Amino acid sequence: MNKQIRSATTRLQINADKNSVWKKVGFYEHVKKQPSWLLRLSLPTPQAVEGHYNKIGDICRCRYSDGGYLTKRIIHIADNTRIEFEIIEQSIRYQNSIKLLGGYIEVNQSGEEQSIVSMVTFYENHIAPRFISSFFIERVIKTMHKFVIDDMQTQLNNLTISQSQLV
Repeated sequence: MNKQIRSATTRLQINADKNSVWKKVGFYEHVKKQPSWLLRLSLPTPQAVEGHYNKIGDICRCRYSDGGYLTKRIIHIADNTRIEFEIIEQSIRYQNSIKLLGGYIEVNQSGEEQSIVSMVTFYENHIAPRFISSFFIERVIKTMHKFVIDDMQTQLNNLTISQSQLV
């Protein structure tokens, strides 16, 4: 295995059943709210998204604030549990020093109205010394994961509020 390939993993609990959470699964480029200062400082921000991520082979392409693109292809979907993707185009800043490879999002039931969302991102780190740079890269990726998962929880909370207003 290539020693430059690394992964960042984030697992967070969401207060909702697995099927409800699965309906809200999305990626960084699909979150509508403003990213945190750390994310805005570290990553280009999503500007426009085209494509889908509903079935194997779907392609989703995002243009970022630095003028670059990131394109994902869905390579595996496991029945309301896991969606895996690979990066097939990357022209965003840091592309030569940090190459994003792909990853997955997984949702598992952990209680009656609780689920665990796991996000994993695989990348190659070409910044020396790797043990130091990987620490900071992983921190940014995990912050991005948390941002996405928190948005899923917010969407579910808003859905619950909307449904309770109908009653």
